[in-house]
Amino acid sequence: MQKQYGITVREALSLNLVDRLKVVGGEKGLDRVIKLVNVIEVPDIMDWLVDGELLLTTGYSFREYPELMKSLIPRMNEKGSAALAIKTKRYMKEIPDEIIESANLYDIPLLEVPFDLSFSEIIAPILGVVFNKQNKILQKLEQAHRKLMDLALNGSPLEELCKETGKLISNPVAIVDREGFIIVNDECPDQYKFELFFSDGSVEVKKEKLRFGNIKEVRYSLEYASDKDAPPTIKALRIPIIADKYLYGHMVAIVNNPVSEPDILTMERAATIAALEFTKRKAIYEIERSYYSDFLEILLSCDFESSGEIVNRGRVFNINLELPTAVLLVNDNSIEQITEIKQYMNINGLRSKEGLLKLINGFFKKGKIENFIAGIKGNNIVIVGSIDGDNPNNKIKKIATELANYLNSSLHPDESLNIGVGRLFNAPQQINRSFEEAREALRIAQLSDRTQVVFFDNLGFYKILSEKNRGDLESFVNELLHAVFEYDQTRKGELIKTLETYYETNRNLKLTSTKLFTHYNTVLYRIRKIEDLTGINFDNPEDSLNLEIAVNILKLFRSQKV
Repeated sequence: MQKQYGITVREALSLNLVDRLKVVGGEKGLDRVIKLVNVIEVPDIMDWLVDGELLLTTGYSFREYPELMKSLIPRMNEKGSAALAIKTKRYMKEIPDEIIESANLYDIPLLEVPFDLSFSEIIAPILGVVFNKQNKILQKLEQAHRKLMDLALNGSPLEELCKETGKLISNPVAIVDREGFIIVNDECPDQYKFELFFSDGSVEVKKEKLRFGNIKEVRYSLEYASDKDAPPTIKALRIPIIADKYLYGHMVAIVNNPVSEPDILTMERAATIAALEFTKRKAIYEIERSYYSDFLEILLSCDFESSGEIVNRGRVFNINLELPTAVLLVNDNSIEQITEIKQYMNINGLRSKEGLLKLINGFFKKGKIENFIAGIKGNNIVIVGSIDGDNPNNKIKKIATELANYLNSSLHPDESLNIGVGRLFNAPQQINRSFEEAREALRIAQLSDRTQVVFFDNLGFYKILSEKNRGDLESFVNELLHAVFEYDQTRKGELIKTLETYYETNRNLKLTSTKLFTHYNTVLYRIRKIEDLTGINFDNPEDSLNLEIAVNILKLFRSQKV
């Protein structure tokens, strides 16, 4: 970081007249920055020390309070003072050794002022330089303010904001939104650094809090590439983009050149402008999402008077409902809201439904897939897609599978996601049937613990189950397993769990015992107990099949949260 609003003690000692001061202690601190000059001749000065202050004294107030002199330099170190200059010969014959030792200990420059040199002759040249620097800084901030305001008033894109902010601070700048998308000007020569900075597993993040002038909580991250042979060090400064307590992302600068406090303030102003742009985008998105949701609700409920009416409305949303059309349902079982872009390197962590919807829309946009629209309906993302050309069934399956793979690649390890796909229908009035089929397929998909896509026309016997009355299915399960349920409830047993695992492992007793972390003989005992309670013989194919169907019905019931 560059020094701001002042000059170092070393530089001050090169000024006319000030160069007569003699360094008697704390020489290692000569690069401390002087921002103010103050004369201290009262004992209560301890309460008024400030950052970057050069203190001048004759030692008058310390004659009667020598203990204050001993505590002065440690207190100056706490407050970040720049240096202490003492005029000797009048009230203080010489600077005490303990003061010199303290100055050396805390690296506070200790200066001896000649008896014939007045304080005004020291103050004037130092403050002259300081005020001149401050004026230049204010001019720089004013110039930056005007440039950024021009961008805001002209509605310039965020890429242009990054470009101009980068010019103002002499470092490349990019914006990373809360979904991890990097916004950077195409002309930026350091795009690869931003990509490296945010690439998964390629960097090690070390975060530091800065205390820099008036900036006390700016995070400054040092990023290291994973290439151990020649790890380039990337320094990056980031400023949060926040509006109405909503975090839209971060403005990030790759620190190729030294960064000053005005540069940080410039980035903060640029981040405010970015927040306004994101707020505008959010408002537009909310309106568009509302229109899409209303249209999907009408379409899926068949609440329209004629096919022509809904087809015409569909054209407004760039979907041709005269083509074979199917419904896909996506269920994200992760935590509903992210708190803060764990932020930033874990920016692709647990996401909201809105974030998942944006990801899905991004998939269609990236793949240039037309005639697909998506919206939020209850706990799910509902997608309606129309397919043109030959083999529409193969095409819808290909798109759904690619979508599942795309979403799976962006999921956090703690997230799970399922997709249910209904069949294609040629008439708009039948789309609600595809929607119901997608619901049934999604219920089956949720039987699995892994991310998967399930097509209704591939459900097999599950399709038969899903079309049955729940009461009939419950009766079927209860007739077979009532005694087992009762046993588990009264004795806190695990017969049902054992039974489920038994069929999951294709009736392999050894593998069942391994998955349950239970001895083989214990599993064998439980299977025999189930036979006793139900009167079913596992060696009888028909009996065993009925029991397996009952177990799968149980799983189906547990998944019905769509």
